[in-house]
Amino acid sequence: MANNKSFWPENWGLLYAAFAFSQGIGLLGYWALPVVTGALITSLGLSAQDAGLIGTIEFAGLLISSLVAANFVGQGRRKLIGLVAILIVLCANLASGLMALSFQELSIIRFIAGIGAGLALAVGNATIANAIDAEKFSGHLTIALVGFMVLIMPVLGRLSEAYGIQGVFLGLGAAVVIGGLSWFFLPDQPNKASSNQSSLQHTSNDSFNWFSKVSLAVLIIALFFGARDTLPWLAAEQLGTDTGMTTTEVGDVFSMMFAISIIGPTLLVFLTRYFSAWMILVTSMTITGLAAWTFTTSNGSALLFTSGIYVWSTIYFIAFAQLNAVAALADRSGRLVSAVGSLFIAGIMIAPVFGGYLLELGGYLYLGYAELLLTIIIAAIVLIGIRQKTPKETSEETS
Repeated sequence: MANNKSFWPENWGLLYAAFAFSQGIGLLGYWALPVVTGALITSLGLSAQDAGLIGTIEFAGLLISSLVAANFVGQGRRKLIGLVAILIVLCANLASGLMALSFQELSIIRFIAGIGAGLALAVGNATIANAIDAEKFSGHLTIALVGFMVLIMPVLGRLSEAYGIQGVFLGLGAAVVIGGLSWFFLPDQPNKASSNQSSLQHTSNDSFNWFSKVSLAVLIIALFFGARDTLPWLAAEQLGTDTGMTTTEVGDVFSMMFAISIIGPTLLVFLTRYFSAWMILVTSMTITGLAAWTFTTSNGSALLFTSGIYVWSTIYFIAFAQLNAVAALADRSGRLVSAVGSLFIAGIMIAPVFGGYLLELGGYLYLGYAELLLTIIIAAIVLIGIRQKTPKETSEETS
């Protein structure tokens, strides 16, 4: 049984590897998307549509490779897959930063970068399932993610201002090198000690079923979660300026948002001691959705906008960490949590088109309605598909 009494990570090397591959390499392009998009527009003179298309192309490569890799990470050879991922993403970023590329050539290079990132994401997410206490480990990983965002966003912003898109891509390459050092701590196989016990499905590694109630519930939630929480982010800057704030002031709100949001995953480390996995998941998913609706429909109120976005981002990282933790608990081979990353990206890819249509149809009000509807659906799926006792809770009742 995992020891939940200590706040500190159970294995620093394992945490470094899981974070670096899943977030610092795998989702690096997603977290840096606002800076990359802005630099593409200012440096290369691309339209917002073309700049967004490059991001979509990269995410398409990420989605395809992570889905394919999710079927294999449970069988081992993660160090080989991780090494290939590092080389692909590093070379793609260096090529993007050092070569004068046309729009078509850059699109191809970013698609290749996405393929490498998808491999890294699959390996990194699978590593979460190697932890003894997957819930607490996922909380620590998300704390590292928020700290990483606070550090890297200002650096990338300054690189963009000084050197344009070339500086941004080379900065991303440097981040890959730093993250790639975690390869030495990357486990090559699933954790044999825990692979035969699943806290949520009671299935062994060999009998894992992609079409079980829990597996399907987790994957659908990942898809809807990625889509729902991208919807308010699409309009966040415009919502801020509608309150009367300048673009600089809105940027300050975003910076403060990331700094405050570290409270969320830190709190999660303690919540896992007292509440079940599904209870934390349904509560955090619901609060996040309601907070998103609050600032989406703030209607020019600076108080509703800022309070809503601060609560949203803080609880968002609890929901993000807990979804990965639940997937890791359901399948200790790491395949399900790898697939969660893929479906999360799929939701992110759907959101811009869906959100743009809603904005044209009924403005922010319709966007808010969609967020509320998806929140209700997600909560229902958790309650129907994931709400069940863990072996620990069952043994406590019988004793």
